[in-house]
Amino acid sequence: MAFQPVPNAAQVTIAGKQDAQLTINDLYFEASGAITGLGLTNLATNVANWVTTSLAPLLSHDWAASAVRAIDLSSATGLAGEASLSTVGGVATEAAPNNVAACVSLRTAQRGRSGRGRNFVPGIPNAVVTLNTLDPTFIDDLVNAYLTLVGAGSFTPGWELVVVSRQTAGALRPTGISIPVTNVIMTTPYVRSMRSREVGHGA
Repeated sequence: MAFQPVPNAAQVTIAGKQDAQLTINDLYFEASGAITGLGLTNLATNVANWVTTSLAPLLSHDWAASAVRAIDLSSATGLAGEASLSTVGGVATEAAPNNVAACVSLRTAQRGRSGRGRNFVPGIPNAVVTLNTLDPTFIDDLVNAYLTLVGAGSFTPGWELVVVSRQTAGALRPTGISIPVTNVIMTTPYVRSMRSREVGHGA
């Protein structure tokens, strides 16, 4: 697919590994001013700190985060910023299989699929899963961790967590649009599956 610009937006990729398989989670932020290399590096650093202090402590020690990269989506040759990350999950129990994930739903004030985003969180401790149902305390803790990212300038000055919409009514937009995230929920207490994280799908 040809590059589609998203004005004033950055994509932040959290890279990790579990059982030698790559895990990727993307978050999107809109800038209140001009995007700079320093601003992207600062955003990546703050997300890396969030992973270390808020996300990783909830996950199995079988999962490890390796890097955070922030890129300017305004241009195919836009700026980028990176933060090194060497953090393992804080729960000393075995992780559920690689494909098992908790699906966090990022909500906006806009209805419809364009107004929603998702993160499939890896490294779910087996201890918080009963058959296919996640422990309610784990769900609350995970949602609260993501809620700390919500709000204009509240997580990182000059940035706001957003959902990026690239299509409307099934058609590709000329440029993507950013919609501010207003809430974070989990729509069900059940685990979800990410087949791309299964062993043998790449490293």
